[in-house]
Amino acid sequence: MNGVILPLAITLAIQAATSMAMIAPSVMAPVAALELGVSPQGIGWFVALEYLFAMLSGLACGALIVRFGPLRVCQISVCLAAAGLAAGTGAVLPVVFAAAGLIGSGYGLVNPVSSQILASAAPPRMMSLIFSIKQTGVPVGGALAGVLVPPLVLAFGWRWGAVAVALLCLSVALAIQPARATDAAARRGAGSGSMADFFAPLRLVFANPPVLELAIVSMIFGSAQLALIAYFVTYLNLELGYGLVAAGLIYSSAHLAGVVGRITWGAVADRWLSPRSMLGLLGLLMALSGMGVAAFSANWPLPAVIALSALFGASAVGWNGVYLAEVARRAPPGRVGAITGGTQFLTFIGALAAPPLFGAVAGLVGSYGKAYFIFCLLPALAGLRLLSSAHRT
Repeated sequence: MNGVILPLAITLAIQAATSMAMIAPSVMAPVAALELGVSPQGIGWFVALEYLFAMLSGLACGALIVRFGPLRVCQISVCLAAAGLAAGTGAVLPVVFAAAGLIGSGYGLVNPVSSQILASAAPPRMMSLIFSIKQTGVPVGGALAGVLVPPLVLAFGWRWGAVAVALLCLSVALAIQPARATDAAARRGAGSGSMADFFAPLRLVFANPPVLELAIVSMIFGSAQLALIAYFVTYLNLELGYGLVAAGLIYSSAHLAGVVGRITWGAVADRWLSPRSMLGLLGLLMALSGMGVAAFSANWPLPAVIALSALFGASAVGWNGVYLAEVARRAPPGRVGAITGGTQFLTFIGALAAPPLFGAVAGLVGSYGKAYFIFCLLPALAGLRLLSSAHRT
């Protein structure tokens, strides 16, 4: 167990920093959109671009790991995110969209390189739990964005809020440099990876039907997760009338519940349920809690809003660790990073399509709440499919 503590700490820090960088623009959207002269719903296109570039960088990650080593790739990921946040402060739309590409490219490297690191370090009997602890970096990053960014925006403006998050990312890159030096010494003479076969990770996924099924389910779950991440603050602020700080705190409660959920679901999948059954139950839970969120009104008591938001976050943000551990278990020897990059490509198709599609649906039906209800139908069907196949198995 001692041998996994440092790799887990590094990958958790990288995950939290890049997740905060990904989510911070959505928290700033109600203010930044007005200055940019666009609708707050336009944040969906920014988030979609982030995930488009994350899809592509994930496919390249396997070759980058071979060429530079996993810890250097970790540093590259947070530096790209910091560069994107800094570029976005220019407040010119073409540059803002380029910023989305940089942030997304950094984020797309995190899961493949983390899986490569943790698959070698984690005890097999604890793999779901270890991967889930690392994945708590996503809701931790979201919670930090919800708690820290709104006060920074109100006090100093959204540009300085972006700069503060960028500096945090750079500090993480510097903090892991001592471990990186050790990694570089161990890798001398390891050779260089080739970028020529860019789509090899996808071929690995399509050649493995159980992994392909998991990847398709993750695409559906990812769409529900992004609906929560991209629009929840806007929903609470503009449709339900909560102040920006109060909306950020409720948003943070959903992400903090995701931290608890990820650890809990990982432990359950290691000890009592198969990963497939656990994921099936989470699909049903995110559907039911998401439909509850869709029923919010300004008359709801605050404790009820927080409780149901937390339940939605625990499921919609809490499934990834169990999923990634199961993909790593089924990877060919030495190809964990590559096959994770391939499955992530499919996962992020859902993340890519969800924000603009959710914004379009919200505009069509005239309500963010109704859009949440519609988006939670597919996770229910995916959950039932996983439970059915787990029962047959």
